[in-house]
Amino acid sequence: MRRIFWFVILLLLILTIGCEEETVDNQLTPDSPKQPPTEIPKGILIKQIPADADIIMSSIRYVLDDIACLDENYELNDKFIQYPDCNRLVYNPEGGLAASRQLFTLDIETGEAVQITNTDCFFVNGQVVNSTTIMTNAICVDTNSDGKINEQDNPNLYLLDLITEDMNCLTCEFGMNAINNPDYSPVNEKIVFSAQINSVFHNYLFTIDANKNLEQITTDADYMDFDCAWSEDATMIVFNRLPAPWFEHAAQIWLMNSDGSNKKKMTDGGDNPNNEGPHRRYPIGTDADADMSPDNTQIVFSRLKTGTENVPIGVWELIVIDVGTKEETVLDSSYANMVPEWKSSGILFTRQIGGTDPMKVQQVLFRFKDGEFEPLEKFPYNVFPIGAFGGSWIELE
Repeated sequence: MRRIFWFVILLLLILTIGCEEETVDNQLTPDSPKQPPTEIPKGILIKQIPADADIIMSSIRYVLDDIACLDENYELNDKFIQYPDCNRLVYNPEGGLAASRQLFTLDIETGEAVQITNTDCFFVNGQVVNSTTIMTNAICVDTNSDGKINEQDNPNLYLLDLITEDMNCLTCEFGMNAINNPDYSPVNEKIVFSAQINSVFHNYLFTIDANKNLEQITTDADYMDFDCAWSEDATMIVFNRLPAPWFEHAAQIWLMNSDGSNKKKMTDGGDNPNNEGPHRRYPIGTDADADMSPDNTQIVFSRLKTGTENVPIGVWELIVIDVGTKEETVLDSSYANMVPEWKSSGILFTRQIGGTDPMKVQQVLFRFKDGEFEPLEKFPYNVFPIGAFGGSWIELE
């Protein structure tokens, strides 16, 4: 559920994106003229996750290396989000993304991003399994026969081998729809995810492993289940439940054992003191995107506070709840804070910042740690929709 609303924002920001200065050869002097960008080769671009990489993310930042986003001197166009050629590179005529999201790693210390993929697949997100394997939710087939591979097509879960470049589809043979929110656990080597089965509009939670052993772990017809994540020790799953009738009541955060037993409701959703109508289909107070702290004592999640602030995106508060007492602490109540992931390195999430100037509307990875918020992407990579769509910590032994 966490990603349904993102597409609508694109429709309101069809003014577009841009480009970056091209890196020149080390032998050139600072006064040498810029050179035209070189074409990115197709395929899998690296054989191993860089040792200094902290984050894996999905992004369209590669468009900033395209000549369509550069001026006549091969410099970044100063209004690249509104530059017509760059705009057409990013958005299709219907207002969706024309550029496919690809996978990148990010080194927090240096800000260096390394592109992993340059394929026809549209990568929703990814997690590093080991130094040469990535679990990814990706769209690789034109399932609606419109001649395009984009967010309108059906995603599947894959294991990507960087060495062989093989994309092993784990879910293709099961005929599932609306696959979303996968989370891989290195403890039990399983992926928990949300999906529909038999083309029925109803999301349940499932687990699957590398051998394609599929198990359904929620079956309640009175709820649709999304936004699932393992606890650090893989003993519990935190997830989002949307109660029937759909989208009439705020979604809630729940916690259960890894086998689906002992379900506990952690939140009832937030308040709606101004009796505000739904924002982008979601009722005010909707809770989403839950993840557990490394010690299993707290849960971080996003809550829709209002659609009348941080326009046109709205405010999704970043909140932490104590598992034992259910006491809530609001970390931020000004922006749209989405898809948090909590590891020892901190809470990683994507923040969207609204505004009327397209060059100032942001989509940027943030980290919250030791009481401080830290942006992890800088201009021009923080301009919507160039910035990371979502990220995950890389934790390799």
